[in-house]
Amino acid sequence: MKIRYLILIFLLLGVGSFQYDQYQPNRNRENAEKIRLGMTSEKVIQLMGQPDKKSILFASRVNADTTYLYRAPFGSSEEISISFDEAEKVVHVTNE
Repeated sequence: MKIRYLILIFLLLGVGSFQYDQYQPNRNRENAEKIRLGMTSEKVIQLMGQPDKKSILFASRVNADTTYLYRAPFGSSEEISISFDEAEKVVHVTNE
């Protein structure tokens, strides 16, 4: 009988941790929809928070200077990417 309770507890903890782990990526997706071309990097950080990664290699694909990468929700094909030009203005947003 105790084994059943232990299995149930571990199952609930697993589902709970998965739900918690998806909160930030879902919030990132919702906030990324508010990003507009020409926004400054400061405004983007206010809205999205600090990026998970910064990339200069990915930026070359969209003629940008820097790209901020954020975690995307489960099942998304790529991370959320926001690219900036040399004046630190948004030039491209990928939000899948």
